[in-house]
Amino acid sequence: MNEKKLEEYDEIFDFIEDNLPDWERLLIDGHIKIKTNQKNVQFAFMEQILQKFNLRITDVSFTDYYGIIFGIEKLETV
Repeated sequence: MNEKKLEEYDEIFDFIEDNLPDWERLLIDGHIKIKTNQKNVQFAFMEQILQKFNLRITDVSFTDYYGIIFGIEKLETV
């Protein structure tokens, strides 16, 4: 993922930092991920992020160290 494409997600992670400062951005194999650092997540907040920024979840994983990790990507707009 190039730097310009990465910058498209800055607004999303600014919003996340303002609301849930424990959550972080990860870049794994060129894919943007949200690292929650939590074992439980209120999906209402995740849904708010998805709707507000026109995103979809691409994958979900869990590790004891990182908590729940959501892969995200922007939906195409017509």
